[in-house]
Amino acid sequence: MKDENIFSIGEIARLTGVTIRTLQYYDNIGLVPLDKTDTQGRRYFRESDISRLQQVMFYKSMGFKINKIQELLSETVTPQQFLNVLCDQRYMLIQKLNDLNSSMAILEASIASIDENKTIPWGNLIQMINLFNKETVLEYNKVSFDNRAQNVFSAHYKSIDVMLKDYWEWKTLVLEAISHTLNKVDPRGNQGQVFAEKWNKMVGRITNNDDELLEAHKRSYENRNLWPKEDQRLMEFANSFIDDAMNYYKINEV
Repeated sequence: MKDENIFSIGEIARLTGVTIRTLQYYDNIGLVPLDKTDTQGRRYFRESDISRLQQVMFYKSMGFKINKIQELLSETVTPQQFLNVLCDQRYMLIQKLNDLNSSMAILEASIASIDENKTIPWGNLIQMINLFNKETVLEYNKVSFDNRAQNVFSAHYKSIDVMLKDYWEWKTLVLEAISHTLNKVDPRGNQGQVFAEKWNKMVGRITNNDDELLEAHKRSYENRNLWPKEDQRLMEFANSFIDDAMNYYKINEV
């Protein structure tokens, strides 16, 4: 059997881009342990260790925690098991992305509220947060749209990340409209028309000038009694401001 090549920790650091400190940490916890020569007592990696380190780097890039990586490396994983692990991780990352998007939505609405008041309207901010549930988007998998709209949405939203992106762009502006409503902003004034321009751009981006997709969204809106209760409530709260701002915007649009 041909002897394996050996590499110092510094050589592996240069080859992989992993820092020496990280490699030492992996060695200390037994994740990618170094060997020791019999003659000079130096620590080194074998060629086969590079493959193990590459697996660690892959799992780390996918957001896996160290204890999970140790578990995966200690077991013989079949392709199907590996696929299941990746699918579970994808679901967890989607949940994290949803959490981040929900926090961003509240932040954007809060920034708009403070910017127009030049004070901190704590009462309005708390009221807005009380109206909000970041898990609502997950309830849409239980909503049954009419067949035509469902077919259009299925064709357009082929991945959940695209759906989440559009949903949170829409919901961020709905929350901003609620903030304007609570702060008694004039929908025909400057702040209202800045909002209207953002809403108009959002609709254009989400529908991509596709009449069929636009019509499907309109039918979904007309049947919003099927939406999750929170989004029904938020939309009813925001509707008047959005309609007034958009009607005035369309009249004055060049």
